[in-house]
Amino acid sequence: MGVPRSTGCLLCVQRRVKCDEGLPGCTKCAKYGRPCPGYDRGFKFVAGKPHRSRRRPGSKTAVDDTHHLVDISSGKASQAMQQTLVRRASSLWLRSADTNVMQGLDILIGDVCQPFPASSTYTTSRWFTFLPTIYGKNRTLDSSIRCFVAHHIGRITGNKQAIVYAKSTYVEALSRLQRSLYNLTESLSSEVLCAVLLQCFYELFTNAHDSTSWMKHADGLGRLVRVRGCDSYHTEFDHTLLKASRGLIIMHSLFSKERCFLASSNWQSMMKQQLDSTFPTAFYTQVEELFALYTTIPCFIHKFFELRHADPAHETTQLKASELLNEALDMQTKLTTWYDKFRHTAPLPTEVLSSMDDTLYPIVYSFTDVDTAAIFAAYYSYMVTIHAILGACRYPGEHAAMVVYYRDQICMSVEFNAQGILGPSRLGFPLLVVNEFADPPTKLWVHGWLQRLSKTYKVMLPQNYER
Repeated sequence: MGVPRSTGCLLCVQRRVKCDEGLPGCTKCAKYGRPCPGYDRGFKFVAGKPHRSRRRPGSKTAVDDTHHLVDISSGKASQAMQQTLVRRASSLWLRSADTNVMQGLDILIGDVCQPFPASSTYTTSRWFTFLPTIYGKNRTLDSSIRCFVAHHIGRITGNKQAIVYAKSTYVEALSRLQRSLYNLTESLSSEVLCAVLLQCFYELFTNAHDSTSWMKHADGLGRLVRVRGCDSYHTEFDHTLLKASRGLIIMHSLFSKERCFLASSNWQSMMKQQLDSTFPTAFYTQVEELFALYTTIPCFIHKFFELRHADPAHETTQLKASELLNEALDMQTKLTTWYDKFRHTAPLPTEVLSSMDDTLYPIVYSFTDVDTAAIFAAYYSYMVTIHAILGACRYPGEHAAMVVYYRDQICMSVEFNAQGILGPSRLGFPLLVVNEFADPPTKLWVHGWLQRLSKTYKVMLPQNYER
């Protein structure tokens, strides 16, 4: 059960190119500049009890197999025989479920970083690199890892059995998580926090039927982060988990109309600590400065929508509008000051022709790396929000034009940011902002991107973006 349709190597299957299926590795991978990962699919899913088929008269023995291996090395074996032997060899050394998971994790981590160098991955993807070292330490986390890895392997190889296995393992992971949360010691462990984060990502990638399912996990994730307290994030792993979680926590605050607790000074101080040397200090510091400002965006949006639906003639509305105007002007100053520093730290984007022949945005932005691209998109999104508020408060200036300008800056950065399996997660909020302030052609453009991205990241189905 679970034999993939394609017989090409894993990298060629992922890149959707025709594999020449050579041994020991295909030439397509060599030309691509990556070592060929081979032809094994990472997981074997077997239904029912294992059995041994009877040997028929005249069947080949192990001696025959050895003879064919010699033929392969001399180039005499047929391509079909090569594929058969590769699969047979794989079945001999992939009997352990743990081995399957570790190989799947290796593929997952490689895919998370693609098409960018591993050195260009910020905490949104870097936390995946910790998973191989902690697998086997906690049953709740182990089942969560198996679930997520199986889904990924099943998706890239077209293995429906892997997808089914992922779903059943997800049920197991949820059951184990419930028991873990009732254990006072285990509930506050790093492994359980990681399991909740993985399960939230699984919902984002897979649930096309309930657009709020990830919110339940994000709510639990935020509560768990908060209950553990600021003093629980002094190791590199815990600190990375915190930073990988905070985007989901902010989005939950946005949709639940709650204040984001990460905006408080003690959490801000914790998040600004640099426990790894992966990034230059100047870049790291300025990214954290923007994120500190970003934690306040749910409050701005809540007040903005409240103002839009309030009676403008009412005295209370006018008072709230005045307060919101002052806050928006202060934030505009902070964002402008931040940008003036960041533009001298990180290279500005360059204009290039769209690789997708985009008719609405034929010129798009190219960035030096995905981290910089994501940060610029976050800045553009906040500036759209601020200028929309200033316009709603009737503050002097061309705010409607500035909303369109920064909206278009987001759109020009989408093509670059959308790359890789985590591309959709980087675009969740920016595309939400664009959709909110889009004219009809831009709204159609957004829906086209949502349709494309939701093929792998189900939460981005177009209907989920309509209020």
